[in-house]
Amino acid sequence: MKKTIAVLGLGLFGSAVAKTMAKNGSEVIAIDSNMDHVEEVLDSVYNAVQADFTKIDQLKEAGVGEVDTAVVATGEKLEVTILGIMNLKKLGIQEVIVKTKNLSYKEVLLKVGATRVILPEVEMGVRLANELSNTSVLDTFELDEKYHLVELNVMKQWIGNTLNNLNLRSEHGLNIIAIKSSETNQYNPQVDPNYLIREGDVFLVFSENKKINTSLDI
Repeated sequence: MKKTIAVLGLGLFGSAVAKTMAKNGSEVIAIDSNMDHVEEVLDSVYNAVQADFTKIDQLKEAGVGEVDTAVVATGEKLEVTILGIMNLKKLGIQEVIVKTKNLSYKEVLLKVGATRVILPEVEMGVRLANELSNTSVLDTFELDEKYHLVELNVMKQWIGNTLNNLNLRSEHGLNIIAIKSSETNQYNPQVDPNYLIREGDVFLVFSENKKINTSLDI
């Protein structure tokens, strides 16, 4: 079943979300008050509409009430974002993801109905810092304020040991959810505790944000 998503606001962030979701097979309704922005995604998404998402009737007309998820991708003005969230909740949208640049807005946006608030600049800053400070970390994805997923090269001191011997979960707080073997170069979610770690292996781990740096001795 196709996932349906509405993207409200088609700046750099919003247009990237809309185009990527469409490329990945989702049915995307993209909305912006600026026709130039609408035209930039017109050929990439299911439906691109020039509309004011602070007006609930315009959202209804665009078909937004039928989507599974909505992303409010403009975070410049708090009052505009709040009106967008409230309209989406009135339309019965269960998942409302909101972008903001201001950390102090986060609690307000959650209280008025956002199910998730993201700060792209902060998250990218953390990701870049991890990348620069630790060559083992390949990528990170912050799930919320407490947890994130980390893709990392195995540490040299782990090579030749089994997962059981290392006790990564109890000693380092690293929960391995998949292993990409150096031999197959494909992730396997069936993690064997007796797996012998080899040079070139990559782990996908679930970890508390505060633990990852100390666990990897950054």
